[in-house]
Amino acid sequence: MNGMKKITIVALVAAALSLSHSALATHKAWLMKNGGAECTFAYPEATDRMDSSGAIYNSGTSERDVICPIALSGRWGSNGTTAFNAKRWGDALSAIVYFDRRGAGTRTVSCYAAMRASDSFVYYSASVSNTGGSGVGRLDVAGSTSGGGQWAGGTGNGTTLEAQEDTVVKGLEFVCSVPERTAILGYKAKLCQLTGDCTHGSGDPEDDTTISTSGWNYVQTSGIECSAAGTEGAIASVYRHGYGATNLGSSPVDIFCPIAPPSDDSREHNRSVTDTTVYYSDLYNTSSSNLNSCVGGATCPSCRLMWYDRDGIMQDTGALSKIAGVRKLHQAGTELIGKELQFGVMCRTPPGLTIEGITSLVTVSDISGGI
Repeated sequence: MNGMKKITIVALVAAALSLSHSALATHKAWLMKNGGAECTFAYPEATDRMDSSGAIYNSGTSERDVICPIALSGRWGSNGTTAFNAKRWGDALSAIVYFDRRGAGTRTVSCYAAMRASDSFVYYSASVSNTGGSGVGRLDVAGSTSGGGQWAGGTGNGTTLEAQEDTVVKGLEFVCSVPERTAILGYKAKLCQLTGDCTHGSGDPEDDTTISTSGWNYVQTSGIECSAAGTEGAIASVYRHGYGATNLGSSPVDIFCPIAPPSDDSREHNRSVTDTTVYYSDLYNTSSSNLNSCVGGATCPSCRLMWYDRDGIMQDTGALSKIAGVRKLHQAGTELIGKELQFGVMCRTPPGLTIEGITSLVTVSDISGGI
């Protein structure tokens, strides 16, 4: 081998090592977010409901246990051009639950994480709590430390999750003790893509409003995931089944359908939503439910986008428009919902009508900076 070839090969190897080091210098995470409407009470009661804004709410007079599962299907193993051997573990940089205590009085909210692993065991973090009066707050069930992210309790105090986080995950959820007049607004977790205790470099910012969002993905919600919302008197009339959620009562009822966005690449961004479509059907197949004027005439669902912003304030849009000739409602234009805690669609649903499902086109953060 001549000298020139040796120099060329050495240069190529050095360049490859440099690129590899650069790519791995930013250890990244899937940022997965779910809304409080995706939680459920551990011991359901007949009056359980979402509140009028679509968050799970304890309207009783004593604390209740609430289970909030993380949609692990939001993880991905490709940057659009190159696949990598993504981990399926529970290693996390951070995990946060947002709550809203309403009305007077001091109360305590507490949550811990439970991981069902491939070895058939369940591992737990320590419980994290917050005591105070009314207002929106958060519980950091996993958070950044000088050595990276750790589940609450670390490897001591009888906790088991941090020590077993490298095990393949079958299920991961937050289990929260929710006091009276308190709602869970949303929750999120950053699960490391490839390297343990992943970091994003200096500061590990919680979000980044400058992230590019040229990518859009469709998301879908089945009607069986929707729930009655608002006043308790109408809850019993909503029947959830394989075709969706049906109002079997004699009066209109609010039905909320949560939408779980795709996971972002490590950081949150100001999300935009467009092309939201609500699919509904009529149990009695009446012509009035398919009129172009049915939304204004209250003979078909009146639906609107609804979300909680980072401050826990409910936001919504105007009513979606009827699509002529079919039982569908559609969002006109694009809505900037920002860094939401949860978003979905709230439908005022007349008797005999079924919310079958929802599709929506949402922005996702661009994928860059290594893995």
